Amino acid sequence: HSGQHYDLQMDRVFFGDLRLREPDVQLELKEQPPHLQVSRTMMQAASVVSKADIVVVQGDTNTTLAGALLANKLGKPVAHVEAGLRSFDRTMHEEVNRVLTDHLSRLRFAPTEIARQNLANEGIAEGVHVVGNSVIDALMQNLETARTHSRILKRLRLEVGRYAVLTFHRAENVDNPDRMKRVLQAVGAIAARHALTVVFPIHPRTEKMTKLHGLGALLKAQGLKVIPPTGYLDMIELERNAAIVFTDSGGLQEESCFFRVPCVTLRENTERPETLQIGANALAGMDPPRILDVTAKQLLGKRDWPNPYGDGTTGPQIAAIIDRFLG
Repeated sequence: HSGQHYDLQMDRVFFGDLRLREPDVQLELKEQPPHLQVSRTMMQAASVVSKADIVVVQGDTNTTLAGALLANKLGKPVAHVEAGLRSFDRTMHEEVNRVLTDHLSRLRFAPTEIARQNLANEGIAEGVHVVGNSVIDALMQNLETARTHSRILKRLRLEVGRYAVLTFHRAENVDNPDRMKRVLQAVGAIAARHALTVVFPIHPRTEKMTKLHGLGALLKAQGLKVIPPTGYLDMIELERNAAIVFTDSGGLQEESCFFRVPCVTLRENTERPETLQIGANALAGMDPPRILDVTAKQLLGKRDWPNPYGDGTTGPQIAAIIDRFLG
């Protein structure tokens, strides 16, 4: 466990919600800069990785890249879950992590055919398997538990389909006061125009930077309900019962697609183009008029799109392929 998030709301609550046992190895990264996250992960995980038959890394974080680099230096094969995702924006740390990790891997578990084609375009055809995304496995395994145990709608006095969900936490966005201001102004206007409560589970970093930028007053706008970060089960309930989701995250684009809740991505690009093609998602950038226009169109659109990310069997497929690989 990376230990990147060290408070209850961003870490421990997920162990309870997902019924996870305590990790065998606990790294101490906390709020380290990216280069130290990579180097310290490699240093702290070396004794474990040196004994492994294969190293499985997931996603696009700094610890993902660290795991792939470390395994490569120790002569261990790497399996990358979520291989082939591309935003084609090399200014994003995550994009560099994705590309490097895919090229260091022996097994590449692509979620979709688009991801497989991205790999092929980079000359990677060997060891590629299209298996869907384990995000869908997790949603399907925990959906009923969320329905029966989460009380977040009642606690926040929300009506099904009468609210929106906002997440906004990427460093390049929250570190930029102009971007933060425009997004908060836009969601405030959306709340008024569409008579929606906008629920904003605020990331600790976002809250910190909002205060630093002197934008705290925008968090008090009518119709905006700022709450602490939620656990996994509560977030499932918030997402699946919302009228619309606003996010700069990658995972929420997939999750809202699964729930057939329209998404507006507050970025100029996405590594989940499948969601754009089927109408589940639209890019809106940071410009308030554009965000309002895209939101209106998404709210009026059909919600009968297919789920492009698998049938909830990604985990077993990956396990079987790794088993065959190891012989």
